[in-house]
Amino acid sequence: MKKTLALLLALLMMLSACAAFAEAPAAEEEAPARVLGEDPIYDAIRIEPNRLQGYASTVTPAEEVAANTTFGVSYSAIPLNTAKTNPVARPQIIAGVSSSTSDDELKMWKQMGINAVELSIGAKELSYEALYPVVEKLRNFENGGFEILLASYGKYQKDTVIHLQLEGWEEEIERFNDYLRLMDSLNIRTVAIAWQPNGISRSGDTPKSIHGANAGATNMEGIDPWEMKNDRYYSREEMWKTFGDFLERVLPVCEETNVRMALHPNDPPVPYLGGVGSLIMSADDYRRAFDLANDSPYLGMKLCTGCWTEGGLLFTDDMLGDIDEFVRRGKVFEVHFRNVSAPLNLDYSGYFEETLAEDGYVDMYALMLQFIRSGYNGPIFCDHTHRSVNSQLLGSKTNRATSDAWIQGLIYAARAQVLYEIASAK
Repeated sequence: MKKTLALLLALLMMLSACAAFAEAPAAEEEAPARVLGEDPIYDAIRIEPNRLQGYASTVTPAEEVAANTTFGVSYSAIPLNTAKTNPVARPQIIAGVSSSTSDDELKMWKQMGINAVELSIGAKELSYEALYPVVEKLRNFENGGFEILLASYGKYQKDTVIHLQLEGWEEEIERFNDYLRLMDSLNIRTVAIAWQPNGISRSGDTPKSIHGANAGATNMEGIDPWEMKNDRYYSREEMWKTFGDFLERVLPVCEETNVRMALHPNDPPVPYLGGVGSLIMSADDYRRAFDLANDSPYLGMKLCTGCWTEGGLLFTDDMLGDIDEFVRRGKVFEVHFRNVSAPLNLDYSGYFEETLAEDGYVDMYALMLQFIRSGYNGPIFCDHTHRSVNSQLLGSKTNRATSDAWIQGLIYAARAQVLYEIASAK
């Protein structure tokens, strides 16, 4: 009897389970896999035909192929390195060099996997005869040489005569145009400019967050923006006028020579320094500059994350969005990749230190991800580094190498992440 009851109970339980299963809602159909370009995140690295034609300098052949490639993920007992086969954007880490850079230093950059440079030119090298040997040495250096992606000459980069339209400014612009022609003759396609005639400003405070080394620190209480450093005060609008006059005379020569200009922001990005109005202290100022140039492909920016983060919300209310816009427009000719301890206050007061990239207040990995997603392939490096106590023993070069190596790691990680996202979406 007990066995019969047990069998009946088991039968009832089975029938109940079957009924519950029959009443269960049908499983939802699996959502179709996202296709590269249909999701806003992945749209940032979709290569469109019109973009290839309009901004060829920011798109590599590998990316063009990537737009029509079916991605897959290979699994292995040991994770495989995709850095050399990954078709997404790859910012190019560079080193800053000059004619005085030693062979040992050049070997150090080479051994770090750095194969491109920004060349700093001296006053005695402003002729083809003087500069050609320097350029040839770099391009023919051991293990494949260096590609020269950008050049800078300090006087023309921050030229008081041109910026303030002092006596002889038109003749000085002609000399600048000759400088562009010299770059063309040596196949150097980008030069640096910065509309800040008195250079950058730092208060000289001792930094506290750089692990005992030295670095730039700025307390705005220690900087008098109205301390007159020139013959008189110059308003911001005057500086916009002098910049417009410069563009009117220089852009035709840029087109003639196919040499571009990369405009650096004012540092720090405050309205006045040394009694002179600042030109670029926000992302909107860059838009104004590009409008003034009629969106010429020969005027772009040095996107300095240091200056942007110094300004904080004064510089941009959407840093990732602005990066995406300017990269897509083909306006980012070089990236200066560094971090600071804090942004300025909304009244332009405050204090900041230049820190190691991983120590500042901004998530630098998030910035790198955005550069990759937006398709940036141009030069990138840490423009301001910490300085060792013993400059002879260690020096700023090895300190810069530390920062650039960290940036290389970010590039590797961000490219792998974007590739994984694309592959997962297919």
